[in-house]
Amino acid sequence: MTGIRKRVTIGFLSIVVLLFFSGLVSLFELNNMSRDIESILDSSRRSIELSESMLDAIRANDRAVVNYAVLRDSTYADSCRLSFEAFSAKVDQARRETSASASPLFDSLDMFARRLSGVVEELRASRAIENLLLLDSMSGGALSFDGRRWYDKNYLPVYNSTSNSVMRVMSLAQSTLSPRAERLSRNAYRSVTPVFISLLVMIAILLLFYYFIMIYTVNPIIKMNRSLGDWLRYKLPFNVKTECHDEMLELKEKIENVINSHKAQK
Repeated sequence: MTGIRKRVTIGFLSIVVLLFFSGLVSLFELNNMSRDIESILDSSRRSIELSESMLDAIRANDRAVVNYAVLRDSTYADSCRLSFEAFSAKVDQARRETSASASPLFDSLDMFARRLSGVVEELRASRAIENLLLLDSMSGGALSFDGRRWYDKNYLPVYNSTSNSVMRVMSLAQSTLSPRAERLSRNAYRSVTPVFISLLVMIAILLLFYYFIMIYTVNPIIKMNRSLGDWLRYKLPFNVKTECHDEMLELKEKIENVINSHKAQK
């Protein structure tokens, strides 16, 4: 491969290789960023689902307690216990699937849950005692259980504290997304950086290409073309005052040989 062709081929192959590797790096970083986005979205979606399930469970317990204590519907006696057990199971599941940073909040939630469990057991015990007293005709119902007063004084404060604790767990789960989003932003810049660097390098290579092609190819051709035209029209000496290499030097020498041969024939 001759000089000019070799240099041009190497230059363009360098650009192709640079584009190829910068594309691979960008693709790798974009793939990592895509996985991070999926992880953040899955984590956010799962934390919301767990928080909603805890809130639904504790609200179900509240409805069962209202029906059993205030509305005095005995069919909800087991529902009070079962709904609280469902709430406890949701809390344990959320603790297992949440990062260790949320452990203090779950400890607080467990404390409120135990207090709520004690209040619910107190309700069931009070209603059991009430039922025994109602069987005693001597009492005449004078010691009947005041469900509304018990609900407002004993159950509702603990229920509100437990609900607020669940909301704090939900808020922490959402707040942990902020550092991960910042990391995702850094990854986005990192994925674009190779393309930007490659662009700068390609601009530099193209400018060098332009310079060398103009100096060693275009300018000699222009000067040889002008000098050859002057010789054909005005019989001026063919004199190209430029530095030629490789094929340009061969072309210049061949033109000079043709001119010298033409002069010799005359």
